[in-house]
Amino acid sequence: MKKFFFCLFCFLSLVFANKTGQTTQKVAVVGGMWPLPPLVKIWTHAELIAMPKASLNSIQNSVVLDFFPELKQVRIGANDDENIEELLELNADLYICHKAKSILCDKLQKAGMNALNLGVNIDNYNSKKTLEYWLENLAKYFPLQEKNKKLIDAITQTEDFIAQKTKNSKKPKVLIIHRIDKKSITTGLFAKYLIEKSGGEDFLEETSIGGKRISLNLEEIYRANPEIIYISNFTSLMPDELLKSKDWQGLAAVKQKRVYKLPLATYRPFAPSLDLAPFLLFLAKHNHPEIFKDLDVKQIYKSHFKDFYGLDLNERQLEMIFNPPANAGLLQ
Repeated sequence: MKKFFFCLFCFLSLVFANKTGQTTQKVAVVGGMWPLPPLVKIWTHAELIAMPKASLNSIQNSVVLDFFPELKQVRIGANDDENIEELLELNADLYICHKAKSILCDKLQKAGMNALNLGVNIDNYNSKKTLEYWLENLAKYFPLQEKNKKLIDAITQTEDFIAQKTKNSKKPKVLIIHRIDKKSITTGLFAKYLIEKSGGEDFLEETSIGGKRISLNLEEIYRANPEIIYISNFTSLMPDELLKSKDWQGLAAVKQKRVYKLPLATYRPFAPSLDLAPFLLFLAKHNHPEIFKDLDVKQIYKSHFKDFYGLDLNERQLEMIFNPPANAGLLQ
């Protein structure tokens, strides 16, 4: 009997290896791919052995650590460049790099390591297509095809649902603040997709061609006068700070108190994440509160976590998602 089970185990291992190309176990995310560590852990259940500091800050201030406390032990590397010798010592089954740091991936591959080089700009920073591209590449190493299709289909259905519900409605002018400091306010990148797919108007469309990251000053924002402002989790700025600031008082969004911090579930949702479908509904509800007044966003996130990750969110964790701390915006 023991021999039978041993043979069965060997057979299943071969099937898995043939289906995925290899039996990947240890994954190191290096060279700037900040959104990938929680995605890899939640979606593939691989052993994550390295990640950038900016990824850790997000994980430490989210519900991810509740479900995967072992991430506290993961090696933390630089946000961008890393020492190749130190990475080789990890002996990971798979290294995931940023295309902007392709030299790092090239060195790993030349050393005989399995390195996956991923970019972030797919179809002018289309969040869904970028996420789909990441998942398709991960499916070369893990049996994810069915899961990937289910997730992408859910995002497409959400896009269509929002478009149908808002097609005859006036679209509010929306600003998403990606980062902010004393010198500039930045937006762009994935903002255009997120705004338009949630029923808003990207008033910066003419100056953010291709979704590129752009810098603004307060004078330019006043000229546009957005009706809604969202603040990402890539900055520690909180809505109350902006609402109380004398510099912002004349804007329509501030006058109407329509300034919101983005939720934080599996990762900072300004970047592509596994939570894109419920996040679009979060934005849509704030963009069109009357149209989506019956939408229970908390329940949507709870169902999403259960259906796609097999995780049960409790009330405390739901509060964490919708009230992320300022520290989640620290990148160093």
